[in-house]
Amino acid sequence: MAKGKRFYKRNTNAPADQGAPADQNAVKGNGVADGSNINTKYEGKPNGAQGGKPGPKPAGKPGGKPPRRFMKDNNREVNQGRNDKRQGGNGAKRGDNAERNGNRPGGNGNRNGNRSYRPRFENRKPQLANKVLIAYYSWSGVTEKAAQKICSAVKGNSYRIVPVKAYPSMYALCVGKAGMEKASGARPEIKGTLPDCSRYEKIAIGFPIWWFSCPNIIHSFLEKVNLEGKKVYPFCTSKSSGPRSSAEAIRNTVPKADVKDTLDANKIGDMSDEDIKKWLEM
Repeated sequence: MAKGKRFYKRNTNAPADQGAPADQNAVKGNGVADGSNINTKYEGKPNGAQGGKPGPKPAGKPGGKPPRRFMKDNNREVNQGRNDKRQGGNGAKRGDNAERNGNRPGGNGNRNGNRSYRPRFENRKPQLANKVLIAYYSWSGVTEKAAQKICSAVKGNSYRIVPVKAYPSMYALCVGKAGMEKASGARPEIKGTLPDCSRYEKIAIGFPIWWFSCPNIIHSFLEKVNLEGKKVYPFCTSKSSGPRSSAEAIRNTVPKADVKDTLDANKIGDMSDEDIKKWLEM
C-alpha cells in the first residue's frame, strides 16, 4: 500500500435513480450515472427500490450483513392471524377433551371429569391395621420368647412394657415386692412412650403369673391406653400355677373391652402358626 494514500468505501446504498454523491468518476461524459456503484443486491425485496438504508456502514465492518428491516404492520397482521389460529385450535381441543371426559363413567363436570369428588381428609374413618399389637412384660425372658413367637406367626407389632423402677433380680425379693403392690393396689410407672392402640383392632397382652394373677404393672398399662371396643387376648407364663384369675382381673380393669380367656403360653412351643392365628381369630 502506498504511503499517504487513503482508501474509503464508496456509498453503494444510494437510491437506484441517483448517482453516488460527489463521485465524478462514476458519471459519463453526458452527466448520467452508469449504475456501476448502485447496490442491486436487494432488488425485488421489500424496499428494494430504495436500495436499503442509505448512509455509510459502521467503521471497521466493511461488507457486513445489511441491517434487518421489519414490516411492522404486515408482521402484526401475520402474527395476529397465527395467534387466532392457535387459540381456535386449543379451544377445539379443550372442547373435545371436555366432551370426552364427560362421557366417561363417573364424569360429573368436576375438575377433570374423570371421577366423582371425594374429600381427601374430611369425613374419613381411621383405617385399622391388619396387624396385631403384642404387648408384654417379661421378668426372666420366658414371656418374651412366647411374645416373639406370636409376633412372628401373625406378623404383628410388639411392645415391651418396662417399669421405671426395675423389679429385683432375685426371685424371693421380686415375689415380696409383687405381693406388696398387690396388697396396696399400686400402679408402677411405665418407662418410655406408650403405643397407639387406636391403630389396632386386636391386642395380645402377655405377662408372668404373680400371686395367682397378672402383675400390677399390667394394670398400669391397661389403664393408660384406650382399649374401648378392642379385642384383648391375654397369654401368660408360669412355673406351675397356670392362668388362674388373670382374665377376670383384666376384665375388671378394662370393662369396655372384649377380653378373651388367658392362653397358657407354657405350651406355645407346641403350637403351630395356624394354631396361634386360630387363637387370635385370624
